Amino acid sequence: MADILVNITLIIIMVGIGMSLTFTDFKNVFVFPKSIFTGIGSQLLILPAFSFLLAYLAPLSSFEKLGIVLIALCPVGTTSNILVHLFRGNTALSISMTIVNSLMSPFTIPFIITVAASFFVNESADVNISFSDSFVHILLMVILPAFCGLMIKHYLPKIADTLSSPLKWILPLMLLIVFTIKIFFGSNNSVCHPLTFSETLYIAPFVLLLNIGGMYGGFFIAKGFSLNKPSQLTVAIETGLQNTALALSVATTLPNSCEIEKPVLVYAMLTFFTAVVFLLIHSDMKIKDFLKK
Repeated sequence: MADILVNITLIIIMVGIGMSLTFTDFKNVFVFPKSIFTGIGSQLLILPAFSFLLAYLAPLSSFEKLGIVLIALCPVGTTSNILVHLFRGNTALSISMTIVNSLMSPFTIPFIITVAASFFVNESADVNISFSDSFVHILLMVILPAFCGLMIKHYLPKIADTLSSPLKWILPLMLLIVFTIKIFFGSNNSVCHPLTFSETLYIAPFVLLLNIGGMYGGFFIAKGFSLNKPSQLTVAIETGLQNTALALSVATTLPNSCEIEKPVLVYAMLTFFTAVVFLLIHSDMKIKDFLKK
């Protein structure tokens, strides 16, 4: 029931985000493709490479190292779109990257996780992610809701403009509801033992380094390619904030999944808040403006 409520809330949020966009926003992403190529390259090449190095150096078990790499392979979904929108990033770029990376993940995740499993635990990994399932999920959760909002903006601009002011506080409130449900009421189908406090403290520095290193890596790469400030923030968040639900789903198909899940669970607890702090530091929005929203 909690998962259904979360999905419905995320769909409504994506409709609201769509109403803030125009067809020109998406056209510009692909007419001037440097931003999306930079973002995808950062997420699919730089972050996995960094995760391999971090896992190699981290004093974790072999399967926990595999969990670190797995996190880096799972592109985030609607959460990044919402944060980018709230902090005035390039929302069209964020949605476009979410779609492209999610559709590529059924091919990239099995290949790279197999390499990682062979390297860290000397085992083969048989991972099968359905392309059709991924496509349906991204269609229902991102593409169609955003498109509905886009059509409202295009054909019913007065309604979109009327709703724009209340949506400034409704969308953050709904995002808070989503994370409250996830944290306190989310279903946990894992058969693993709960993480202990000492395990969480031990693993936390490494997942935070992956998260923060990913955000700053994406940020400076985008800056190096002379992308504008909203696109820099977008690439940073899309690179550094990963889809833990997908990572947990993949982990269940791997041997010794309980060990692999540990870094994923710690990452899920902490990294939404580090992303907000990063955006507060580097966006043009001041803390008082965020609190007002």
